[in-house]
Amino acid sequence: MCSVVGVGALLAVAATAVSSNQSSRKVTMSSTSVNTAPVDSYVAKTKANYARAEGDRTINEARNRYLQSEGQVQSTLAAGNVSLGSGSAIDLLVNNRGIVQRQMNTLRHQSDVKAWEYDVAGAKADARNVVQTAHVEQDSWRETLTDPLFMINTTRKGLSLFGKVVQHATK
Repeated sequence: MCSVVGVGALLAVAATAVSSNQSSRKVTMSSTSVNTAPVDSYVAKTKANYARAEGDRTINEARNRYLQSEGQVQSTLAAGNVSLGSGSAIDLLVNNRGIVQRQMNTLRHQSDVKAWEYDVAGAKADARNVVQTAHVEQDSWRETLTDPLFMINTTRKGLSLFGKVVQHATK
């Protein structure tokens, strides 16, 4: 009779432990997501620097073309015996200089806007780098019943309860 009572007590302890474990939850950090934010940030900053350098290069090309054309205009006017210091000759040179300056300002603005867009993308990537994701999962009955640590702890509790039942029954 003691053995039947002891086995019943063991099963009762195991059932109680399983039912209390069924509603437990554990929070785990998701390890399947890949964080590309540092790479995206680096790429965006590199592209911004490249856009600025490309802007400088195109501005220098425009400046060199202007200086070459200005030299050609001056030599053409001088060959035609036109004074470069007065009248329409100086107006032509000044107007050409103003046109080229506007072109260079436009090129600078375009390269700065492109670099700014990449800077914004880099800042967004830096901001994404600090966001963490977490998910909650619930233990299943199958996982609980096959967990060796759970089985060992439950058996220990059952055996100690069985020992107390046997001691109580022998008194």
